[in-house]
Amino acid sequence: MRAPPCYDSRVRWVATLVALFAFAAHADDAKSKDVKKPEARPDTSELYQTVQTKKSRSELSKFLVKPAEKAVKDRKWAQAIPLYQALVVARGYGSPEHKQLATLWTLAGQNEDAAETWAAYAAATLEPTAKTAAQNEATRLANAPDPFAGKLTLTDMTKEAKLAFTLGRAAYKAGQYGDALVYFHMGYTLAPDLPGFLRELGSTYDKLGATDRKREFYRRYLVQRPFGGNADVVRAELAKEKDSLGTLLVTWSLPCSELWINRQRIVGRLPEKGLLVAPGNYKGLCFNPKYEMVLFEYATVEPGKPSAMQFRSAIVVNKLENPLGRIALENPKSPGTMIDLGITSPEIGVPVPSDGHKLKMILKDDSGSKTEERMVQLEPGQKLVVQW
Repeated sequence: MRAPPCYDSRVRWVATLVALFAFAAHADDAKSKDVKKPEARPDTSELYQTVQTKKSRSELSKFLVKPAEKAVKDRKWAQAIPLYQALVVARGYGSPEHKQLATLWTLAGQNEDAAETWAAYAAATLEPTAKTAAQNEATRLANAPDPFAGKLTLTDMTKEAKLAFTLGRAAYKAGQYGDALVYFHMGYTLAPDLPGFLRELGSTYDKLGATDRKREFYRRYLVQRPFGGNADVVRAELAKEKDSLGTLLVTWSLPCSELWINRQRIVGRLPEKGLLVAPGNYKGLCFNPKYEMVLFEYATVEPGKPSAMQFRSAIVVNKLENPLGRIALENPKSPGTMIDLGITSPEIGVPVPSDGHKLKMILKDDSGSKTEERMVQLEPGQKLVVQW
């Protein structure tokens, strides 16, 4: 799993997080007082989890044990996590390796990923005490986000991935297609963008008579990695079937210094007519440090149809002088929730309501003796200068 970068300045982090938590939250999230419950999604329907193999699962994945244990000993979480993810591919959900993976996410300070993994482990383990402990840990972490914990960028374990692919090719050549499938999936987990292997993995699915599962794997790959190293290969495979792909058109009213789709940073220009993607849910992030702006938007793509992801934003300029003042603006996705725009920058990027409704704005001087309340209507790309 790849993630947006950490920003160097703690001050910038504060401003960024204000925007992130203020404007990215859904209205129902902002109002809800319920305790978060992380999803438990151990997908035991995956063929690589159930396929019969000639070698034992432990033997298939033995080559990963030493490097995984060494990475843990050296506290290199960015290396240890993908290695244990690959071990879980072979040894299954609810295994000791699955529990260790949850522990590693926790030690790395990645509470969201840790909560999801603990929940999946709890759903898979058959041991009652372990299940209860994992459920409790999942709930605790889901409700204890650390906003100053940098997002961990996992290391592509290319050396181990290439070995997995070599072993997979040998198993495939020997007609051991179950073993080959497990090897290929371990390699994919270790280095998902390593070129050239997805066609072989697809051929392995075909040999196992699982064409539909192959296409579903390709679809998930393209949803998760629409700009990945193998994305064009997968796009071409899926496009052989009419209307199997949809189109995602991304637009913005203020420039995005960084644009991310499903945790992948976009480098270069997007096609003007939209990008062919697999049907599924897409989450976008637009970051502009000049305006201390972090916006999230969402889109659902259906087969054969276009879908739009629009980052609608405007700039609020603080010109409150004599006396100096602060601006609080209503969260467009949570009516009634006011967000202080801060004073670290005179120009702040804010989201524009998709339905064009007016937002409450409250102005206060630093002493608290002067207060004004206004209703403002923002337009995409607008620069709104606020004065007494």
